[in-house]
Amino acid sequence: MSYNTSLRNVTLSATIKGLFTIDSLTEALAWLQLRHSRLRVKIVINNQNQPQFSLENVPPIPLRVIERQREEHWCREMEEELRHPLNWSEEPLLRILLLHSPDVSNLIITFHHCIGDGLSGAYLIRDILQFIGEPDSPRELLPDLPPVDEIIPNVTKNWVKEDLDDSIKGESILIATYQNNQKLNTSKILPIRLFHWTLSSMETTKLPARCREEKTSVHGALCAAFVLAIAAEVKSPNEIIIKCRTPVNIRKYLTIDVGINLGEYIARPSTAHRLSQRTDFWDLAREVKDKLNQVIANGKLFDDVLEASALLSSNSNKDGKTSHPRDVKGTDIVITNLGNLAIKQEFGKLQLQELYLIATAAKTLQLSIGVATLHEKMYLICRYQESLLPSANAYNIKNTAMQQLLTALA
Repeated sequence: MSYNTSLRNVTLSATIKGLFTIDSLTEALAWLQLRHSRLRVKIVINNQNQPQFSLENVPPIPLRVIERQREEHWCREMEEELRHPLNWSEEPLLRILLLHSPDVSNLIITFHHCIGDGLSGAYLIRDILQFIGEPDSPRELLPDLPPVDEIIPNVTKNWVKEDLDDSIKGESILIATYQNNQKLNTSKILPIRLFHWTLSSMETTKLPARCREEKTSVHGALCAAFVLAIAAEVKSPNEIIIKCRTPVNIRKYLTIDVGINLGEYIARPSTAHRLSQRTDFWDLAREVKDKLNQVIANGKLFDDVLEASALLSSNSNKDGKTSHPRDVKGTDIVITNLGNLAIKQEFGKLQLQELYLIATAAKTLQLSIGVATLHEKMYLICRYQESLLPSANAYNIKNTAMQQLLTALA
């Protein structure tokens, strides 16, 4: 195949207050599969050893139900969901796990990245809750839209692959640090780990207001906090370069309105930042925003979309394994920020209380952060590869990042 089809999962966990039946969820999933055409496909390998969608003999969306045991149960199950590939050649590219209890349940959805992004996952959760909690709501089916590479602006049609800037190349500084310190056992692949936390309503409300004052964005501030935290963890007396990848929502740049359709409508630009012990938080936050804006201004936003399309349209090598163009070696951290989600809290007698998202990544990526803001609270989750980043250091980076952020807000 042209890339690793089995391990590109996106997983979201929604905490739901209120009682609902398994039958009602089963009915909701059947409707969801009608509403979104991409939930009616599986992946097959054609005679040219390339993956393609197939509508033949696709069963219903798999649903597994277990009893909810405790508050942190969902986070441990989310780890397991990330580790296990979808059965993409025989089943739909979405599966559901429900941690069920009479008062509070956790709905965990896992889908292949080729059919959707994090925002798509949030829309799917909303669809499910609306179907169950508001049985009289409209049941609209959505149109089957073209692939994303067919609805990007014409300015990109003469795209030619360019080499990465030298500042983007090279090994992750975290991997280099822990290898040099002999803290890693790279011969033993340890499992991925997750931990989560929230910002309070006051902190969540204060953050965008302060970012506007400083002429930057919330995402710029989040990136600055974690980049500075990584630098603090590395403890280098010299200047260092830290590379951050940002999945960017490209919906507003497409040639048609994709609305709330399921799709992988993101680009993944990387930015490199040179840090010293004198680097200022808000200067760095502005630099992140400016560099991402420059990607857009230079017409480079769709480069990874086009490279993926070019790779999939070419023959894979003889062993069927080539690197995916979106797996850029040397990235220190990926920060996915869905922003302030326009999803209501109440669905009849059901209440959406929390929402967390994270995705799988290349084995060389040791740190990834998922962020979603919902009902005036920011929900954050950290995914780290224990083989590459010891647990204590992952928690140190998180704690330092939040200290950086909250100090900047003071």
